[in-house]
Amino acid sequence: MATTTWALANVDYDVSDGFCHTAHWTVKTVDGDYETSSYGSTELNRPSSLTARTDLKTADIIADVKAILGTDRVTAIETDLTDQITKLKTPVQGSFVPAS
Repeated sequence: MATTTWALANVDYDVSDGFCHTAHWTVKTVDGDYETSSYGSTELNRPSSLTARTDLKTADIIADVKAILGTDRVTAIETDLTDQITKLKTPVQGSFVPAS
């Protein structure tokens, strides 16, 4: 059974006020010995009041990223990673270097 995990690679912020404006995220799907991943960046919306950068939690930022991306895009990313695992398990193409 595949497990999919969202994580933050980095968050960019403005030094002047601490506003975290861009989240760089990764999504990893693991199924036994097989693993695939995706990376992206999402611009975050400025809230009406800022939470101190040191008080922000990864889960909250990931939730914001998913909300901005929307359910269809999140599902597409996760489905693509699962499809990649399926292709790794049962390849439909191969490659080789012919003998000289």
